[in-house]
Amino acid sequence: MRIVTGIYRGRRIPSGNRLGDIRLTSTRLKEAVFSMLGPDLQGQTFLDLCAGSGQIGLEALSRGATVEFNEPDRRRLSQIRSLLDEWRAEVAALHSAKAQALIPSIASEGRCFDIIYADPPYHARYAGAPLLLGLIEALGESTLLNEDGLFFAQHQTELSLPESSGRLQRSQQRTYGNTALAIYQLA
Repeated sequence: MRIVTGIYRGRRIPSGNRLGDIRLTSTRLKEAVFSMLGPDLQGQTFLDLCAGSGQIGLEALSRGATVEFNEPDRRRLSQIRSLLDEWRAEVAALHSAKAQALIPSIASEGRCFDIIYADPPYHARYAGAPLLLGLIEALGESTLLNEDGLFFAQHQTELSLPESSGRLQRSQQRTYGNTALAIYQLA
């Protein structure tokens, strides 16, 4: 995997056995997301809620966004931290929390983001349901997304996501092979 554009263009992001059992976002989907967002994210705040390899947040960082990464797996978070050190890149924060716990924690501090990206493990569950459904509900009940912000929810095509949840309203749904991307905004 490589960074597509921005100040870290062409830099490699390691993947493979060091990251454990991880599903990587396809280049096609990543390019689609960032073509919607544009090449310059200067001044935008970005939360990579389920960072994994960090490729989405690193791409946003390369394009000028102020990025916070969250990855509960300490090995993966360490890999992201090492890359940031190697690239001499600065981020707003590195979190190592369960995404469903991080949302109310950050929101209680009165903080919010222009862009939130969530791509949790497809098999992960929360309260008996797929984790992503719980994250959508938690984000819909929070004030974490700015008024004109975008929430990207990456998921397997078989999972049906709600049209709305709390303050969130789905504005788009796109399919890329066996992966789908739902985009939510404030209702």
